[in-house]
Amino acid sequence: MPFITTDRVKEIRNEIKKEFPQYKFSVRREHHSSVYIIIKSGPVQLLTVNPERGYESVNHFYVQDHYAETPQVRDIIQKVVDIARKGQHEQFFDGDYGSVPNYYVNVHIGEWGKHYEVTK
Repeated sequence: MPFITTDRVKEIRNEIKKEFPQYKFSVRREHHSSVYIIIKSGPVQLLTVNPERGYESVNHFYVQDHYAETPQVRDIIQKVVDIARKGQHEQFFDGDYGSVPNYYVNVHIGEWGKHYEVTK
């Protein structure tokens, strides 16, 4: 069963904040099995699909493809995902659902009701 400790989430939070001091993040543990990262604000517009909407979910398996036309955004999001996935590995293989990691990673740019903000 996937599980992530609060200490591991704290390590992820500290490393992301160290790497991106000009951005605001929310990094928390959710349901004992996931690290949940929200990029709240920063100097670069990260919303590429529909900026007026104010938020979007990131599919961390397809960052390179999805953000191919915006290399600066791609590199920022990929670095966040890489930090979050450091130490993540396949825990076991379930015949019905496939590979089960030791914890899940969820990345979002902004969130509903608290949109991503471009800062100066």
